Amino acid sequence: MELRRWLELLAAVILLITLGIIRLIWVIRTTHANTSSSSHRKRRRPLRQPDEPASLAVFLGSGGHTAEMMRLLSGVDWDRYSTRTYLIGMGDKMSEDKALALEESINGGHFTIFRIPRAREVHQSYLTSPFTTLYSLLYCLRFITIAPLIQRSPRFVFADVVLLNGPGSCVPIALACFLPRLLALPSPGLIYIESLARTRRLSASARLVRPFVDRFFVQWESLREALRRGDEEGENDRWRLRARVECQGWLV
Repeated sequence: MELRRWLELLAAVILLITLGIIRLIWVIRTTHANTSSSSHRKRRRPLRQPDEPASLAVFLGSGGHTAEMMRLLSGVDWDRYSTRTYLIGMGDKMSEDKALALEESINGGHFTIFRIPRAREVHQSYLTSPFTTLYSLLYCLRFITIAPLIQRSPRFVFADVVLLNGPGSCVPIALACFLPRLLALPSPGLIYIESLARTRRLSASARLVRPFVDRFFVQWESLREALRRGDEEGENDRWRLRARVECQGWLV
């Protein structure tokens, strides 16, 4: 009798995991479902209208990644994005100083600096990286996913748009922002911009977040073409599970 209970419990767990995977695949597929023409792709319904104020979250990944993101932010309409959140790795004083300097120049709206545990430290062993990444994910889930629901923040989202680039710490952020979609809850629009240094192949972070973001940009046309050719090998496969690669030249 005891064995039967354990088998029933195991079967229930396997069923839940299977249903979760099916739901995940379905949500990713519907996120990236589009026509063969990139100009007619289907977009998620925006949380805000074009003339509405919106909130923006920006991940500053330290070092060169922060420098690139700061150059990207030079084109942002700060009158519209009057509420801003900066996601910074714990101990990254340089990125914090950059964010504060930017806010001094904007001199309007209000902002928050949110510190998250790094998914992986420089020179950290790959054996321990999964544990620190999991901790970072749980931390992000608590403050990015769960807190807005509990606090009943406007539209129950952490931000309307989240800009990502760079190191592995962007992966837990992307996952934490994407997971509400599995429960049909509102979630931020996710935009990933690959580093200018990536001319031939994507970084590991880019490959990991590509299924979960709404817009995915590279900065070299040659890289976009190489990735597009790879995508077209599976063009007859209706289960598109990655964001289409876009390129608008050098963004930084």
